[in-house]
Amino acid sequence: MNENKKLEEAKYFYSKMSSEQETRDAFTFNLSAFLSATRSILQYALKEASNKPGGRIWYDNLMKSSPELKFFKDKRDLNIHKKPIHPNAHYILHAETGGYLTSFGSVSMTVYDKDGNIKQQVHSKPNPDLPQTTPTKNTNSKPIPNEVKYYFDNWVGTEDVLVLCQKCIWELENAISDGISQGFITG
Repeated sequence: MNENKKLEEAKYFYSKMSSEQETRDAFTFNLSAFLSATRSILQYALKEASNKPGGRIWYDNLMKSSPELKFFKDKRDLNIHKKPIHPNAHYILHAETGGYLTSFGSVSMTVYDKDGNIKQQVHSKPNPDLPQTTPTKNTNSKPIPNEVKYYFDNWVGTEDVLVLCQKCIWELENAISDGISQGFITG
């Protein structure tokens, strides 16, 4: 009955995740909302289908046949009942050739495990012996923007979070269409 409305909500949060990947908190907040919306679709479908002959079997088969739907159901349950989700962020940094170093700069990096504990810290020290140089610009190419992709550490495939969310949306669209055509849900 309300499945299509919640599907639109899930798509909204998916679009927010896509546009706010560079901000980790915004990404994870929207992922949390996405998980809740997708779980609501399944809960509405189960409630509606269970009142019809064969509806519960249809729902159970749906969940058994889709690793993505089961995975996202479990992720939402963990997110609500245990602790907030925290997908792994993989950063792809692009550096231009012809760069330069200054004696005033340093680089720091901290690596965290899945629970937020520090695993490794690396700090470079400024080197006052390096000569000051002026950056050289490569006028033949445009800089490549840095990227971030998020991954679930316990997903069996290689897909990142956004690809999995898109697959989940497709699975839900197909489930709603199938449920309506078989008379188990009204959408």
